[in-house]
Amino acid sequence: MDWNTVNGEEREKTKFYTKIGCFFGIVIIGLLIIALIIWISYRVFVPREIQLLVSDSPNNKNKIEIVRVEDFPNPTLRINYDKNSIIKTNLPDDISIEWKNDYEANVTLVRQGQEPDVVKVEFQ
Repeated sequence: MDWNTVNGEEREKTKFYTKIGCFFGIVIIGLLIIALIIWISYRVFVPREIQLLVSDSPNNKNKIEIVRVEDFPNPTLRINYDKNSIIKTNLPDDISIEWKNDYEANVTLVRQGQEPDVVKVEFQ
């Protein structure tokens, strides 16, 4: 075998392996970009919910659940009860629930330096 023939074969192998390496590198980078786009879309369009408070009525007939929803750009507060929801846009510093009976309750949302916001909740 000639020196140029052996050197030429090695050069062709090196070119082939370089092309395969670049191809797989581009494929991996493309998959990472697609995964990043899916992850960002999920974080923006599917809000995260944090349960702040759950209160049962005196005889455990009804339940009120207060949830903080991490909406974009501002979080909101949702009061869930009896398949209904009340949404508040200002997050309170303190939350309390006072039951009158099994079918009526007052949810008090207190913000520092403001009058308390009282939400009346009535069950059917």
